[in-house]
Amino acid sequence: MARTMTNFKRCRRCAGVLLAVAIAVLPTAALGAAARPDPAIAAMQKKLDQSLELIQALTERVRELEAKQAAATASAPPAAPATAAPPATTPVAQPAAAAQVAVDNARLEADEQKLEQLEKANASRSADETGLPLHGFADVGIGTHNPINADLKGAYVGNLDFYLAPRLGDHTRALFEMNTEVGSDGAVGVDLERAQIGYQFNDRATVWLGRFHTPYGYVNTALHHGSWINNSLRRPKFLQFEDNGGIVPAHSVGLWLTGSTHTGGGKFLYDAYVGNSQAIIGGALDQRNAGNSDGHIGGGVRLAYQLTGGAAEGLLLGLHAFSARIGDDALPAHVTRVLAYGGYAVYDTDAWENIAEIYLFDDRDLYGGTGTHNSRAGFLQFGYRAAWGVPYARYERTLLEQSDPYFAALAGGGSYHRVALGARFDLDLKSAIKLELASTRLTDRTLEQYGEGLVQYAIRF
Repeated sequence: MARTMTNFKRCRRCAGVLLAVAIAVLPTAALGAAARPDPAIAAMQKKLDQSLELIQALTERVRELEAKQAAATASAPPAAPATAAPPATTPVAQPAAAAQVAVDNARLEADEQKLEQLEKANASRSADETGLPLHGFADVGIGTHNPINADLKGAYVGNLDFYLAPRLGDHTRALFEMNTEVGSDGAVGVDLERAQIGYQFNDRATVWLGRFHTPYGYVNTALHHGSWINNSLRRPKFLQFEDNGGIVPAHSVGLWLTGSTHTGGGKFLYDAYVGNSQAIIGGALDQRNAGNSDGHIGGGVRLAYQLTGGAAEGLLLGLHAFSARIGDDALPAHVTRVLAYGGYAVYDTDAWENIAEIYLFDDRDLYGGTGTHNSRAGFLQFGYRAAWGVPYARYERTLLEQSDPYFAALAGGGSYHRVALGARFDLDLKSAIKLELASTRLTDRTLEQYGEGLVQYAIRF
């Protein structure tokens, strides 16, 4: 009985140790400032839940064995006096109740060993202060048009994306992302998408230095290069990454301050950053990773409030603005003071994923003397998390002034509108098939309309 009580106490201690270790292991370096969970964190959380369920089951088993042992002890016949000789007819074997106690003790030992193994596994993981967990995403597909380069058709290879989020200490954070992608000419290129090192004071403030995803809107910091993260098959056309025809800087190189604080029934989130002003090289935005020759800087802010309780739980409302002095590689060069601002709304629950973003541009031509140009872009997407998958519908629209030297220099700076219907089907926890039917109309540089039927197979690892 004393041994059983000792084992039970040891199991309770194991449960406490496992819970503390698992909480310490959860990485605090997020892939971005958004509230959407990282796939690696979700997988680790699932393992934690399984461990806790096993601990609970083993604890109940210990209690059951303890009760059985107590009952068996109470029912066993009292021991004969030491001086009395046992009757000739007394069996030598143990009573049935005592035999059952022995079996239960053996099971208890096995359960105890399972708990010890769990404790050792989690403790060894917690002791790895400098581990480099490597994760990634990949996708392939086929369609009547390439989802990025509409002039191409057939099967295509998408992205092979790797990222590292090493644990460097109680406050030091790091994130590095390397993406292998195929260009419109079929050549394979490798981009260092993110390289940021930061210091987390607490949940209310983290400072990052390096190359990061520019914090505007929702999509750019929540739905990254890994296609598996996104329920839809692709981003809105105007919010694609720079080398895929995007019209706003998806990456910045500089300093970024981000954080959040709980207030009442919600959470206030903020971002502020400064960095190198971009340049337009070969029709695409370049982030100036090594710095720029003129020393110009750009920057922006994003403010949001997320409801964490009540009937509107899951609603996120935000405002954003950024400005930069951006030149191109024309002769003579054009320089534009780009000012973009707008808002976004997200309703993300167990049943719904609804996203809306709007961008307004007031761009001033600094060298050409054409004045200020006003443009706008936005999209609206509705998604429903059904038992069989996630169907979605999206509408995108841009009205971009072609007399604005900024949009005129960008390969993706033409106006368009697009309607898309699609669905995502999760085959398992790490792979998904996505389908999309879309109709796109180009409305200024060329007057063209085309339809698309797309299939994508996306995984994470």
